[in-house]
Amino acid sequence: MENLIGAIVFLIVGGGFLYAGFYIRNSNRKIQTSGIKTKAKIIDFVEERSKDADGESHIYHFPIVMFTDKNGIETTKKLDSSASPNKINQPIDIIYLKKDNEYEIMIDSEFWKTYFPMIFIIGGFLFSGIGIIWLINKI
Repeated sequence: MENLIGAIVFLIVGGGFLYAGFYIRNSNRKIQTSGIKTKAKIIDFVEERSKDADGESHIYHFPIVMFTDKNGIETTKKLDSSASPNKINQPIDIIYLKKDNEYEIMIDSEFWKTYFPMIFIIGGFLFSGIGIIWLINKI
């Protein structure tokens, strides 16, 4: 039984990566198809610290952007993606979707639209595949 625990862990981790990848991809597609493209300006960064499993501390910089929506309302919002902190006052392309006075925003770049969710999806298939092969070899 203890030989199966490793396979089960790989399957669970793989499933988690797959879920995250498809969730991000579907969310991005929803914003792309129903959202509005515009320019935003990075006005500041929020610095957040996070510790990894080894106890090492990492600093992430989340941009705060300002943009004007299609109704002329100027909006300031923190993005959920970490970026290099040296781009204050730099214009960036975004796509926003307004839902119940809340904005869902994504950076309009190929990386965030395609590659970021694919990293999770590929990782999910790899972990799940390892788990399945491990399980088949142990049964």
